[in-house]
Amino acid sequence: MIVLISQVLISTSVLARPENSYVVLAYHDLYDVNLQPARRIFANTVSRDRFVEQLNWIKQNNYHPVSFQQILDAKAGKSKLPENAVLLTFDDGYESFYTTAFPLLKLYQYPAVIALVGKWLEAEPGKEVQYGKTNLDRKHFLNWAQIREMEASGLIEFASHTFNLHYGINANPFANEQPAAVSPEFKAVTSGGDKNGDYESPKAYEQRLREDFRSTRRQMKTHGLKEPRLLVWPYGAYSQQAIRIAQDEGFHYTFSLDEGYNLVTDSGDHLLRYLMDQEISLSHFDRILRGEPKTPAPRRVLHVDLDYVYDPDPKAQQANIDRLIERVSKYQINTVYLQAFADPDGNGVADALYFPNRHLPVRADIFNRVAWQLRSRAGVKIYAWMPVLAFDLGEGYRYVTDIRTGKPAPEHYLRLSPFYERNIRIIGNIYEDLGFYGKFHGILFHDDAFLGDYEDASPEALKQYNAWDLGLSIEDIRKDKSKLKRWSQLKTDYLIYITRRLAARSNRYFASDGQRLKP
Repeated sequence: MIVLISQVLISTSVLARPENSYVVLAYHDLYDVNLQPARRIFANTVSRDRFVEQLNWIKQNNYHPVSFQQILDAKAGKSKLPENAVLLTFDDGYESFYTTAFPLLKLYQYPAVIALVGKWLEAEPGKEVQYGKTNLDRKHFLNWAQIREMEASGLIEFASHTFNLHYGINANPFANEQPAAVSPEFKAVTSGGDKNGDYESPKAYEQRLREDFRSTRRQMKTHGLKEPRLLVWPYGAYSQQAIRIAQDEGFHYTFSLDEGYNLVTDSGDHLLRYLMDQEISLSHFDRILRGEPKTPAPRRVLHVDLDYVYDPDPKAQQANIDRLIERVSKYQINTVYLQAFADPDGNGVADALYFPNRHLPVRADIFNRVAWQLRSRAGVKIYAWMPVLAFDLGEGYRYVTDIRTGKPAPEHYLRLSPFYERNIRIIGNIYEDLGFYGKFHGILFHDDAFLGDYEDASPEALKQYNAWDLGLSIEDIRKDKSKLKRWSQLKTDYLIYITRRLAARSNRYFASDGQRLKP
């Protein structure tokens, strides 16, 4: 199960904030410990005293809170942002914003953005709101009169935090809950004592998002507010496809929880924000305001072969997962390269996969399960370990061939020819399915992306060599040292190009909490 442990040290330099840059702070609930000593406190809640301390730090150290309109004006070239610009945002629409934050913002004359969850505002007074796995009284959240009053002040802009995507959806056959905005729903069906089911299709998933975005705009307009132009992703989880749909529905600016500063010249499709909590010291707060990145920890890496985790007995398989997580924690692993393809015969070629897909058998739908368990229980980053070309799709496909035999070389992996466009489309489909059904931080390409000294001799490969002005004969290329060198470099560059195409396909649905896809 454990193949390799390695440690990698990463260094970085402190970045100075350039002109027309801004940092976005993401607050949630606030509480006054003196007035509410028994109040139930949730994650990322900040005390009134800490919030005042941070507002004073902003004021005393020449930071300047701005409205989002000021950012748009700077983007349009109408003005420049003040030095050390800061945008204050508040998620979820808690009532504490009206009672605690709003009076302070009026006192300091600091603008802010508040993101509302539409579904939570629909509950009648005296009723409860389903908040994760618990319920909260409706009065814990803003009411429409308070919202309209704050918008009328000119200090507050209201954004959508989606209408009803702020929850964990059942995302695999094991009932793991994952962010609803970026996860296809697995609908379990019990029949004859066996539980099975099926996933929401990409089309149905995309329609669910589209209807949600329309509902939140319609709701805010119905209650007398300006139609929102800003969307804040629940849990900071988004994908390129989710962003595209949001833009189609009028949300051209969306907020993530990726950290760093923003530039007014950025597209705005995933604005960076720092998540605020009670434990952030003033020295840490100042580093955030400067837009400094986190100091990277040493990377301790583990390769995990899912073939050794898999077991046809569900109880034995879960025991394997538990042992894996125990070992990951024991050795303080923070990065796992998790095999997403099945290779029980150990030949390095994928003839089945561990996630639903359009082209190969699914040995077991466990990649999402194991990845999520490792992330949620051991706190590690997951890289999906995948072949580039080494897929056995059976007959009827072009494979890499050796000029000496006209067949795949037995000493190498069986590989699909990268020069046959149909192959690349199919492999791309597999990578897109990985992004749709998996939850991971990056991709580790297998060591199969190579072409030997006598490869590839398929008809499509020879056609490409001719397009590169190398001729149609590999024997002639090999006899000419200049051509041989150029041939080797062109094949290398082409394989790199293929990996980028595959990463782009996976990136369409790739979603993670504050991460960008890292091939």
